[in-house]
Amino acid sequence: MAISGKRRFDDDDKVVRYTTAENDFEVEVTRTLQKWCVTVYQLPARDILAQDFFPERWKALARAQDFIRLLNQRNKKEGAEVELES
Repeated sequence: MAISGKRRFDDDDKVVRYTTAENDFEVEVTRTLQKWCVTVYQLPARDILAQDFFPERWKALARAQDFIRLLNQRNKKEGAEVELES
C-alpha cells in the first residue's frame, strides 16, 4: 500500500500575515515550540506590540483576525473623532 508523501500537518510551516487597512500594523501567526504564536507588529519598524500563544491553530487565527478587526475599528474611531472636533 502506498503512503502519501504529504504530512498530516503540512500547513504548520505556513506563516499567515494580516495587515490593517492603512498598513500601519501587521499581525502574524507562526508555529513556535509546539504552540501557535500570534504577534502584532507596528509598521514600518516592525516593533512588537503584543504576542500571545495558543495550543491550536484555529484559536490563533481567530485571535489574529480579532486583532485586525480591533485595529481597523480604532483607526475608524480616531478618524470620526477628528471629524467631530473640526
